[in-house]
Amino acid sequence: MLQKNFYVRQISDLNIMTVVRDTPAETLRIAKACFRGGVKAIEISFTIPTALDAMKLVKKEIPEMVICAGTVLDTATARLAILGGAELILSPAFDLEVAHICNLYQVPYAPGCNSVSEITTALKNGASFIKVFPGSSMGGVKEIKTISTPIPYMPILISGGASVKNYRDFLAAGADCVCFGSALTGDSEKITNNAVQLTKTLADFRSEKR
Repeated sequence: MLQKNFYVRQISDLNIMTVVRDTPAETLRIAKACFRGGVKAIEISFTIPTALDAMKLVKKEIPEMVICAGTVLDTATARLAILGGAELILSPAFDLEVAHICNLYQVPYAPGCNSVSEITTALKNGASFIKVFPGSSMGGVKEIKTISTPIPYMPILISGGASVKNYRDFLAAGADCVCFGSALTGDSEKITNNAVQLTKTLADFRSEKR
C-alpha cells in the first residue's frame, strides 16, 4: 500500500484524535493518558514554538501513536513537520502550495473548508480529508449532512465542537475522523476515562453498522 493511502486508512480506522497545544512534556503526558484509553492519534499544533520537539518526543516514547501536525500555514512548516515524522498535515484553510508539498512527500493533507467551492478546490488538489472547523460550523451536524449529499465521497475530519456526548452524532453524519480538545486534555484520569468512552462509542457504532 502506498504511504499516503496507508496513513489515510490508519487515521480513518482510528477515527479519534486528541488536539494538543502545550509543552513537549505536557504533550507526552496527554498522549500517554489517551493511549491508555485506546486513543492512538494526536494532533500537535504548530501554534506552539516547541511543536516539533513535542512531535519527536511523543514518537520516541510512544512509537505506535499516529503523529499529526496542526495549524500548518505554509510550505516551510509543512516540510519541517513532514521531515519530523508527521503522518497528516492539518491547516485551518486551504493552501495550494501546502497541498503540493504534501502530495510531493505523499503525506495526507486536511485543509479547513466551509463552502462547496472550497471543498471541491481542495479535493481537486489532492486533499485527503476536508477539515470542518469548528465542528459546529456549516450549521453543525445537520449542515454537514446537507453538504455531503451532493459530495458523498467527501472525506470529513471534524475539529472543534466534538464531545463525548455528541461524538456519535458526528459519526452518524459520516465523519471519517473526529478531533477532540477539552475532552482529551487536562487531568490524566479524565483523559483516559473519556478515551475509553469514545473508543467504546466508536466500536458500538461500527458494530451496529455491520
